[in-house]
Amino acid sequence: MKLPNGYGAIMKLSGRRRKPYAVRITVGWTEDGKQIRKYLGYYKTRQEAIKALADYNENPFDLATREITFAELYEKWLTLKERGKQVTACNAAAFKSLSVLHNMAFVDIRKRHIQGIIDSSDLSFSSKQRMKVLCNQLFKYAIDQEIVTTNFAALVEMPPSEQSQIHIPFNSTELDTLWQNTDDSGAVIALILSYTGLRPAELAQIKTSDVDLENRYMRGGIKTAAGKNRIIPIAKKILPIINQLYNPSAEYLLASPLDNKPALTYARLVNHFWKRSSVLKSLPTKHLPHDGRHTCATLLANAEVPLETRQLILGHAARDITSRVYTHKTIQQLVDAIDRKTAKTKIEGMILCST
Repeated sequence: MKLPNGYGAIMKLSGRRRKPYAVRITVGWTEDGKQIRKYLGYYKTRQEAIKALADYNENPFDLATREITFAELYEKWLTLKERGKQVTACNAAAFKSLSVLHNMAFVDIRKRHIQGIIDSSDLSFSSKQRMKVLCNQLFKYAIDQEIVTTNFAALVEMPPSEQSQIHIPFNSTELDTLWQNTDDSGAVIALILSYTGLRPAELAQIKTSDVDLENRYMRGGIKTAAGKNRIIPIAKKILPIINQLYNPSAEYLLASPLDNKPALTYARLVNHFWKRSSVLKSLPTKHLPHDGRHTCATLLANAEVPLETRQLILGHAARDITSRVYTHKTIQQLVDAIDRKTAKTKIEGMILCST
């Protein structure tokens, strides 16, 4: 069957090939009127080649976009995100975990490719979730740039979320040790995290302007819609610590003891505070920075603070529509709630908070 003029051409290549049918299209003309042709792709059967050519003629696209790899698209998207100051270390970690896709043409990536990586990964559920989220963002960007038309990442299925056994709350004896060593910067960080429920990266990004010492609360939070820009009550017990850190002339609450620059990132908080702490190293349990958040969740539960109030303090999404719509806590109520937990410091061995 002869194809219409200007429609494109299908050729069967010689030799033994897995995909012997080549599709070639005209992408322009030279000054002397000769056609400039490029190959659209290679296919196993003539029927596949005809369909590819028909799809192209129905929705023509720039062939250059077909050659963009996963890694190249990520770099383009990253430049856009940097302008919006929304890039996080999580994106970089997720990108690294998806290394199998880096050199693949983005238009060739399907659900099975992403699904296979996630299913075979030994990483935690949250790490796998970040991988899917990154792929989802890249597909949305690719659709916006008219590189692809379908978001295959949205079809990826996540494995069941498992209860984390990595994070262990500080027990009452360990908390007493921290209180006895408030001259140790690592101990101070552990106490703030344990009595505010902040994620380490959230604490690192608290601005001085968002701290209200008189009314005893901070405003901050990242990661989720429920956690962003939330009210974080300051327990009476840690008010002196926050007051000592507070410097009206500094942009951020937390400054590194090594270079006096803002902590800003999880990595700097860990390297400049946590790992350098002789007090944290002396504890019988090797604690991680997120253990402070788990400690706070446990203390709140042990003090019988209502679930809805705990969710607001920790920045967790409400579990039902009633909690989301009808809970209206004042700042003072949150402050009172955080004070209640400081009066009851017995730590059970259970994990009550997800990161």
